[in-house]
Amino acid sequence: MYLLFDRRSNNEIILFFRPLVKYAFLRYTMLWKVKKMDKANIILDAMKTLLEQDDGASCSVSDIAKKAGIGKGSIYYYFKSKDEIFDALVEREYHQIIENCRVLMNRSYADAAQKFALLFRSYRSSTSLLAMDHYLHQQQNAAIHQKSLAKILSSLSPIVADIIRQGVEEKSFRCEKPQETAEIILSVYCFLYDPGIFKWTPEQLKEKASALATLLENGLSAAKGSFQFLYQT
Repeated sequence: MYLLFDRRSNNEIILFFRPLVKYAFLRYTMLWKVKKMDKANIILDAMKTLLEQDDGASCSVSDIAKKAGIGKGSIYYYFKSKDEIFDALVEREYHQIIENCRVLMNRSYADAAQKFALLFRSYRSSTSLLAMDHYLHQQQNAAIHQKSLAKILSSLSPIVADIIRQGVEEKSFRCEKPQETAEIILSVYCFLYDPGIFKWTPEQLKEKASALATLLENGLSAAKGSFQFLYQT
């Protein structure tokens, strides 16, 4: 109580309350960011629902706002346009897929070849269920599509590189540059399997996947059949 009433102790009062003020400000800032993030996710969820209902291409910002249960004007506080909402949705969905792949690999005790198969199947099954996939491949979304491919390459390649390193340690692979090799593998894979670029028939895709499997087995000095999962799924 002495600190509160003694005029000579103003500096002490400031020093006493400064940490409390700083804590209150930081807590307010954190809560504000969480609230903003929650509202942004509500908007993204609304866009995702419209895409699942096959209304994504024709929907407007007003439609998204209505689905989200917020005013149209509020959306512009978080996103500048419908394209920016879709861009953020793509970023969020692919981030979650890649994080799921990362967790799956960290929990797996399989050998390197089995991990490749596990990663491939997990990623393929996740992306094939994306409601936004059809919309993503429309011509007007080419820039967002390219950005998503870049994210896949940059985020997934370290996971693939770790699998290659494991294979080298197990002596099932031979590779001097795991990271660069992982980036090349993913570049070829994403390009080959992208339905927005090529319209392969199932037979054509299987033949190309078989060729890719042979290329990877030769490139990594892996046992024949190590990558047969590419054309058996």
